[in-house]
Amino acid sequence: MGPWTLLLLHLPLVVSMLPAPTNVSIVSFNLEHTLTWLPGPGTPDNTYFTVQSLRKNSWQLVKGCARLKTSQSCDLTNTFKDSFYHYKARVQAITTTQKSNWSLSTLFYPLTDTLLGPPVVSVSGCGNCLLLQVTPPTSRGLQRSLSPTQLLYRQFTCKVRRTRDGSQFSMWVTSTEKTMIGYLEPGAEYCVTVTPSTSFNPHSVPSEPHCAFTSPTAANTVPVVLSVLCAFSLLVVLLCGIVVYSGRLLCMHKPLPKTLSSVPLCGGG
Repeated sequence: MGPWTLLLLHLPLVVSMLPAPTNVSIVSFNLEHTLTWLPGPGTPDNTYFTVQSLRKNSWQLVKGCARLKTSQSCDLTNTFKDSFYHYKARVQAITTTQKSNWSLSTLFYPLTDTLLGPPVVSVSGCGNCLLLQVTPPTSRGLQRSLSPTQLLYRQFTCKVRRTRDGSQFSMWVTSTEKTMIGYLEPGAEYCVTVTPSTSFNPHSVPSEPHCAFTSPTAANTVPVVLSVLCAFSLLVVLLCGIVVYSGRLLCMHKPLPKTLSSVPLCGGG
């Protein structure tokens, strides 16, 4: 077999190779995992993509990710069930006649690589203090039986800021207890921002500021007091009017004594 024959035998293999996908990465939020990628330069429009995950030292097709379009991604939430394990995924471009090389993701650890979203926060005033309640968010990944929700959302960094002058301080809180933030200024507004905090996962998103007054302010109580006084005064005037009017009606319908009834009330014979 001559050298030209060998070249012709290998030439179709070179020509038929599709561009491999690029920028393969696993995006994770609250233990919901998604594989994303970009088509390689020069990828035909009729190309679809297939995804496999590495489990038990073998590559297996991911359910629902066998024929994905260019604009689609692959949901790995149900595939990466064990948050304490590590995973890899790979994607391949395919047409009816061509295939690309596999493009691999980096090693992914769900527990440490997922982005922790903001918790659910409620704040209310209690005089010279605030009552703070923090609970974990809800998501499909966090609701799984193997999800370490209590481990990821057990402690939080709480930043308390006074609106009037911007003075602030930080404290630790837990999600299982209602926390009282004491020694605050009565009648002042404070805003509280809460961020999940763990020693093994530095990726977290703080909550929006939740604001509340420690107690009603003087400016807010004066209109209320005046409104109550005005309503009470009107009620008293109304009752007095009713009493006077009722008395007049009684006098008009009461018969006069006989000694007075013979006295003419108007001039006449």
